[in-house]
Amino acid sequence: MAINVPLTIKYRPKKLSEVIGQPVVVKAFTNAFKFHTLHHAYILAGNYGCGKTTVARIIAATENCEKHGKDPCGKCDNCREIFDGKSLEIKEIDAASQGGADNIRELHKELYQCPVHCNTRYVIIDEAHSLTPQAAEASLKMIEEPPKSVRFILCTTEPQAFKPTIHSRCITWSFNKVSWSEIFKHLQKISDEEKLSYDIKALRIAAKYAKGSVRDGIQNLQTMINYVGEDKITIESAREALGVIDEKLYFDLVEGVIKCSSIKCFRSINQMFKDGKESKVVVDGVFEHLNNLLLVLACKNKNDLLQFDFSEEEIKRYLYQASNVKGDMILRMMNLLNEVVFGIEYSLSPDKLFNKFAVECILSQKQQKTKSSN
Repeated sequence: MAINVPLTIKYRPKKLSEVIGQPVVVKAFTNAFKFHTLHHAYILAGNYGCGKTTVARIIAATENCEKHGKDPCGKCDNCREIFDGKSLEIKEIDAASQGGADNIRELHKELYQCPVHCNTRYVIIDEAHSLTPQAAEASLKMIEEPPKSVRFILCTTEPQAFKPTIHSRCITWSFNKVSWSEIFKHLQKISDEEKLSYDIKALRIAAKYAKGSVRDGIQNLQTMINYVGEDKITIESAREALGVIDEKLYFDLVEGVIKCSSIKCFRSINQMFKDGKESKVVVDGVFEHLNNLLLVLACKNKNDLLQFDFSEEEIKRYLYQASNVKGDMILRMMNLLNEVVFGIEYSLSPDKLFNKFAVECILSQKQQKTKSSN
């Protein structure tokens, strides 16, 4: 099915109730509107793609919607311009490119003009941690003595970069990474609305590969659609389109270490680097797999593991592998993996470093078995 509008835009939330995976933030602002306790300055902090700018726009639209309802109508001129980022009175600034002191001083002058179309002006600063020291000082003066009917929202991935003086004048809300299961349900809903043909497991791959970012999850879906055209989105096409490594290879690598089979390890490593996979993707995947094994060894209970966002199929596979390896061996493998990372930073051949990693893991496993037999 042809999709003319990017899915990230088409399915961008326009109400607080539509925001995914941020219940605390949604409740806080819902109550702020309900009890008329909106503050004049906020810091929205969290990883990229988790909804900071979207929430900022929703807040601005809710207060300035011409229908004056509980939620923005999304249809009036104010709502449309705010959600399109084109409103003259809801100022959006990218601090990475417009974060100089002169930009902030010029903005300060504009804010003293009375709003014409909106009830309240908003200043939404994306990547606010990128403000220059002089600009941050100038913005502090604005926030400290705000013009009438003006609110500030600073969106950032690095809240620790702000001075305490800015923190003290703002209310800070932290945005969490969204669980892959929530992203998966959202992708499934979008796919059904778009009448796409898909394999459930393909959407799970897209959701997991989003790394907690709803936006990245939707972009992954868009990438898969672009790759398959009008064909069904299968597991294979999802992996090919997103460059994802088959999780089975991580299990095979660890199994090769457990059984002291260098051939099995080398085959797994060779397959991981096939088709030009980036070394960082391989390292992150192996590290995550080892971390999951540690988690399974610590819990050993299916119900406990379900709380950590594993599927039942994954729990069975991890429990089986964890029953054949000791925790100190996994820790040893993690330490050896750090040496691989160190070598990659010096531009050494990643696949050869991983082969060395596998051999050292096998030697360590053999030593462990010898000690146990004695």
